[in-house]
Amino acid sequence: MKKYHPSRKALMFIRIIIFAAAVALTVLARTYLAPYKIIMWTAIGICWALVVCFGLILIPLYFRRTVYCISSAEISKHSGMIYLSRTVMKFSAVQYITEIVTPLSRITALNFIIINALGGKILIPFLSSSDCDEISSLVSSQLRKRDG
Repeated sequence: MKKYHPSRKALMFIRIIIFAAAVALTVLARTYLAPYKIIMWTAIGICWALVVCFGLILIPLYFRRTVYCISSAEISKHSGMIYLSRTVMKFSAVQYITEIVTPLSRITALNFIIINALGGKILIPFLSSSDCDEISSLVSSQLRKRDG
């Protein structure tokens, strides 16, 4: 059984995007809500509270708790932020896989694999490029071996 974890590059990229969005919303609030001081400061406070909540607590917690396990018998995903969930799919039920690689994926690590089965699917997000290629080739070879 091989275990995979989400890439830390994806965590850093998501944090940068959240921070940039918060800065942009702060600038917009200061520009357009300047006559309404209470509303402006409330909007800015809520925006930065969400940045702290998601960027520093919840999303890193998700990345720390998420593990993908792939063996010859099953594929499982253990994840969660507030509550933990476990998704298991037997390898014999797998029909096909979809590999999604974004531009600049070596920098952002926004690579995804969707494993489809009869009536269900498992999404494996935020993989490094090497892990994405390795999982894709492993599942493809197992499917070819099973079908061939």
